[in-house]
Amino acid sequence: MVVAGPGTGKTQVLTLRVANILRKTDISPNNILVLTFTEAASASLRKRLASFVGAAAYAVEITTFHGFGNEIIKRYPEYFPRIIGARQINEVEQIALIEEAIGILNLNILKPFGDAFLYVRSIVSAIGHLKREGVGVEDFELIVKESFEDFENISDLYHDKGVYKGRMKAKYSNLRRQIEKNRELALVYRYYQDELLKQRFYDYDDMIMETLRSFKESPDLLNLLQEEYQYILIDEHQDTNNAQNRLIELLANFHSSPNIFVVGDEKQAIFRFQGASLENFYYFKNLYPDAELIILKKNYRSQQTILDAADSLLPGREKLITETILSKKPISFYFFSTADMEIYFLAKDI
Repeated sequence: MVVAGPGTGKTQVLTLRVANILRKTDISPNNILVLTFTEAASASLRKRLASFVGAAAYAVEITTFHGFGNEIIKRYPEYFPRIIGARQINEVEQIALIEEAIGILNLNILKPFGDAFLYVRSIVSAIGHLKREGVGVEDFELIVKESFEDFENISDLYHDKGVYKGRMKAKYSNLRRQIEKNRELALVYRYYQDELLKQRFYDYDDMIMETLRSFKESPDLLNLLQEEYQYILIDEHQDTNNAQNRLIELLANFHSSPNIFVVGDEKQAIFRFQGASLENFYYFKNLYPDAELIILKKNYRSQQTILDAADSLLPGREKLITETILSKKPISFYFFSTADMEIYFLAKDI
């Protein structure tokens, strides 16, 4: 695990590691898997790697998590009967399907009287979040069932004296409403997934969910990929969500101490809207407690004045030291009456 702050060379260290693996081992380029988060990052990594190793860079599997899932589905379609031959649902179709579910299902909280479709966007977002956390329909239904059972076993649900004697305590009323809302969400989630299957659709997050499902249900597919990818490298690991972490874990669990390398910065969680969190970054530390930890402290982007100012706002992180030779200038503050004035000043100053 490499903890690399801003400007310390995350991409460079990952690229050089791949080049070093190819130089020092007899491993084939197509036995190396590099996972990142954007197509732009994938292209940048490959271009940089090509400058070190030439044509071999184009045989290394450098892709996004979703791109990897999509590639596995295309290469081994027989393991993906649920979505093979289907097409990705678009946003309009997705919303129409959720509205259809709300119209058909017996809902109360998620179908308010004044505006039946008030929660459509929230439901779409919630289902996406569940999938990014690796929570399938059956998993969520079980969570809701257990929540109801735990709620029924609470010993002090009701007031036992005073003017409110016999009435449920307010905090538990709110909890029951939340559990009931989740029960209705589970109904919509089930309907949505059943209709995706029936209408030959899949959504963006299904590429990873279905890959995980096939890994669990088809050990021979998982073994095939474990043998194929001898080295696994993850860029910007702080941005991984639970489903992506589970994918990495399954690919790597053939060995107790696999050839896995992650690089990231626990202070930068850019893709939090996709379910990423710092807990997922620390997940790696817990999974592989013997993994070597390397902290990069030299910054190649900024002058020390900037780094010191940033450090003063982020206490507790490793202090970065500049390797950049720049004249030391103080940080200046300017205040503007409008955004346009700010833009005008910047252009004029430059």
